[in-house]
Amino acid sequence: MQYHILDWLNVEPTLDEKKFDLQINKLIKNKYLLATPKGLVLTAEGIFQKKEYLDNTYVISKPYIFQYINEKRWLELLPLLIQVISELSYHNKKYYVVNSPLRAQFALKKWLSLVKDRSELPQVLKQKLLTFLGEFPHEYGNIFMALFTGHANIGQTAEQITVLIPQFSKEEILLLWRDLSMQFAFFLLKEDGLFRQLIAPFSNLSQLSKSTEISYQLFKENLTANKIATQRNLKISTIKEHLLESAILRNDFSYSKIITHDDYSILMNTFKGNPIDWEYRQLDNKIEFFKFRLFQIERSKNIG
Repeated sequence: MQYHILDWLNVEPTLDEKKFDLQINKLIKNKYLLATPKGLVLTAEGIFQKKEYLDNTYVISKPYIFQYINEKRWLELLPLLIQVISELSYHNKKYYVVNSPLRAQFALKKWLSLVKDRSELPQVLKQKLLTFLGEFPHEYGNIFMALFTGHANIGQTAEQITVLIPQFSKEEILLLWRDLSMQFAFFLLKEDGLFRQLIAPFSNLSQLSKSTEISYQLFKENLTANKIATQRNLKISTIKEHLLESAILRNDFSYSKIITHDDYSILMNTFKGNPIDWEYRQLDNKIEFFKFRLFQIERSKNIG
């Protein structure tokens, strides 16, 4: 948590574990990473290489958004949305739509059926894009928009853009496209109005699995873990796992509902320093592991 690794959970959902492990081993071999009893840490050379990489490479700036939006569905829909509204602004009904799945076409058609006055859409979308892209370097906005097809304009490929802007690699342009597309979805989702209605079916603001979400809502209604287990006919260990997941992923978790004042006194007197270094055995079984883990999560979030 304090290293913000959780933010990247859904950025590469198809990442192959074996390839990941090979890369870790390569970093260790190159002496950029050091394996210690408590995990992997960057070496001095690793810290230097990381800085060099971040200074000279485009990196997704808000990876946590990928946990809230269905990337695949949104990236299918966005190019179609831009093209259709662009053509609408020229009152053009005869054009070949960009390559898009039928489900994206159906989703857009359904959304458009809710719009009473479509004539306002081009200006509204234009203003939203200008406001959104105004938060980024001008060059990023140019690259982002160049990838879209619109009226009398065919979107460029990442390869074509690298010829025009050689300081960006193809991989960086594709990362920028994903990053800004997802941030634009989040930008629209936070606003009221029609565009929020378009994004809502592809969003999941809770981050929690369906079963965990149910347990967490019952917890927020002041049911204890035991009562939740009884009501849901689940093992108490399962409910505790749900609550630990909720504590990690949600920022509104009420730790004091589980950790008592006396518990806090014992925990704070026992543990100092970085939570990652704490060990449960230091408590001598004075407090159950579940409460220790919750306290560790809470303090880790305070540091992060």
